[in-house]
Amino acid sequence: MDEEGVGKTFLIKEYTYLGVPMIVFLLLSSVIFFLLLLIINKLFYIWLLLIAATLFGLLCFYNITITIDESYFSFKLGIGLIKKKYKIENIKSCNLYSGIHKGFGVGTKVSFAGKMLKQYNVTGLKAIELQFYDNDIIVKIGTPQPDEISQCVQELIKKRQKSVYIS
Repeated sequence: MDEEGVGKTFLIKEYTYLGVPMIVFLLLSSVIFFLLLLIINKLFYIWLLLIAATLFGLLCFYNITITIDESYFSFKLGIGLIKKKYKIENIKSCNLYSGIHKGFGVGTKVSFAGKMLKQYNVTGLKAIELQFYDNDIIVKIGTPQPDEISQCVQELIKKRQKSVYIS
């Protein structure tokens, strides 16, 4: 009795990227902190706290997974403590962004330059830029394959717009 496809969301694409520079940096930092802990036996708890904070950073930012289906664009960083989900119908545009410089860095950033800007990155100097109908927030997500992701989202936006006009 159930019609095929009714109430189901079909997975279009899923991308997962490791943040290799972040992994190397945090693992080396942990080793250095541990060696310093062994050499300098003073301030044991401070060194232990630094090691724990470094390992927590590794878990939060070791990779990014971007998932795109017919209704949603979502991503999560690391183990998923930082994750976002946006409806395709609310996305006005998805463009390539190549203005990332080394200062963009790894992790999350929020800034206010006329509009609220949120940035998420674990690797690379390329990104996509999402703009929305329902707010003035701009979201930039670092990815090694911005062309493919942008094209996929733009196709879904066009498909959504056509279905709205037909209805």
